[in-house]
Order: sequence, then C-alpha cells, then structure tokens
Amino acid sequence: MGGAAGGIIGSLTDAGVPEQDAHVYAEGVRRGGTLVTARVEDDLASEAREILRSSASVDIADRRSEYKADGWTAFDPAAGDYSADDVEREAARRRGA
Repeated sequence: MGGAAGGIIGSLTDAGVPEQDAHVYAEGVRRGGTLVTARVEDDLASEAREILRSSASVDIADRRSEYKADGWTAFDPAAGDYSADDVEREAARRRGA
C-alpha cells in the first residue's frame, strides 16, 4: 500500500488539494483508512456533497494534530503498511479503548 498511497499525494495535489492535506490523507490510507473522492457534474455537486457529509468523515486538521502529537511529520512512502492488528489498535486508540 505504501507506494499506492504515495501516488495518492500526486493525484490529490493535481486535483487542487493542498500538499499538506494530501500527506494526511495518504497517511490515513496507510493506516487502514478509506479515502473517498468524487468527480461530479456541477448540477450534482450539492447532492454529492450532502451524501459525503452524511457519512462518517474525518476532520483533516484534527487528524493532522493527532498524527503530529505522535511524532509524525509527513507521509513516508517507504514506511511499512499497517497490519490488521495495527489498524485495530489505531481504531481502538481513537475510540479511547
């Protein structure tokens, strides 16, 4: 996943996402998260936004702060992928378990 997640940064920045945010999104994918994007016609943009807002989402600034509090500085494509156990530990930590 590391290499694939690294490709996400270029794709997101090409689409206009600020690079610092793209790094957070890529790190989230590396840690087992899911990134959903949508390209829709202008007349469907409001509906698409509403659909995405009604789903569980992450506040990018909060997530960046969490990662930085743990010593993270930027996405590293050479970093190992999270195992299923790592993903579960990360999720449990966020739930406060």
